[in-house]
Amino acid sequence: MERKKYEALLLDMDGTFLDFEASQKQAFTKAMGRYGYPAGEEEYAAYCRINHGLWEAFERGEIDKPTLLSTRFVRLFGALGIDGDGAAFEKEYQSLLGMGHDLVEGAFEVLEALSDRYLLYVVTNGVESTQRNRLRLSGIERFMTGIFISETVGYQKPQKEFFDYCFSRIKRDRSRMIIIGDSLTSDIRGGVNAGIDTCWFNPSGKSRPDWWPRRNGTSRPGFRDLEIRSLRELPELL
Repeated sequence: MERKKYEALLLDMDGTFLDFEASQKQAFTKAMGRYGYPAGEEEYAAYCRINHGLWEAFERGEIDKPTLLSTRFVRLFGALGIDGDGAAFEKEYQSLLGMGHDLVEGAFEVLEALSDRYLLYVVTNGVESTQRNRLRLSGIERFMTGIFISETVGYQKPQKEFFDYCFSRIKRDRSRMIIIGDSLTSDIRGGVNAGIDTCWFNPSGKSRPDWWPRRNGTSRPGFRDLEIRSLRELPELL
């Protein structure tokens, strides 16, 4: 399929341009330490399992954002046998997480290059105040034409309504848009649901799922569904 001329790029942040794993682990370790709670690899792995499960439930529309945020540390403390206030701990954690602004390798220079050729939009399911602070501290906010965060939008990826909200404000032909992200369940599924091209950022080389839209267009005629291992592939690929 021939290359399309894109006008707008929809960019996931956590795990794609922002190194969320690094920021999350730093915030978890610092917050647990301030309360005197154990914060080793076992405790962090337990948190990741609980948090990931809740975010998946959120993306499926089974729980709302307040429930996710008020539940995850309550569940963690229960699993670890910690006698603590999980809801209060969440506030401490969010404050520290909002300071984390590590970038994925190549992110800054790639965004700088792309911003000369395309309109760049953030599309994220993160917490509004946390995400905006991280974008500002990382220095990449300057490249963005617009920022769409689920907490404000009222819907989340992969819901079609989230993308409809974005499209209504971008006011560009969706055939000239592509979403770039690392999450198959929210970014790629979301792009497929919304009827736009997709680019899966897959640095660890995970296997494609059974539903993966084939590159040759036989599953989604007229669409491009790309895959990259490094952000530095993007400028030339697009």
